[in-house]
Amino acid sequence: MTDLVFLLLIFFVILSTLASKGVNVDLPSSQGVVSKATQLQLQIAVGPEYSLDKVSIAKEDVAAKLQSEMLKLSEKDRILYLVVDKNVPTGETVEMIGMAKENKWQVMLGSSPIKE
Repeated sequence: MTDLVFLLLIFFVILSTLASKGVNVDLPSSQGVVSKATQLQLQIAVGPEYSLDKVSIAKEDVAAKLQSEMLKLSEKDRILYLVVDKNVPTGETVEMIGMAKENKWQVMLGSSPIKE
C-alpha cells in the first residue's frame, strides 16, 4: 500500500511540473472552400481590431451592428464568417462565437478573408 501511494505521489509531481510549463500549439490551416451563402464577414486583427465587411468597427458596436445586419437576412442566410488573425487571443474568438450562438446564427471560421 505504501508503494502505491509513493508511486502516485511521484506521478503527480511529474505531471504537475509538465502542466505548469504549458505547451505551444500551432493552429491548423486549411485549404477549404468558402460557402457562397456567406453573407457577413467579421475580421478580428491583433489589437484586437474589428471590421465588419471590411469597414472598421469598435468592439462595443459589433453586437449591435451584427444584429441589425442579420435582421436584413433570411433566417437560413444568417451566417457569420469569422476571420481571426492567429495572434489574436482565443478569448476574442470565443466571445464572438458565443454571441452568434445566443442569437442562433451559424458561424464559419476562416483563416483568410473571402476573395470577391
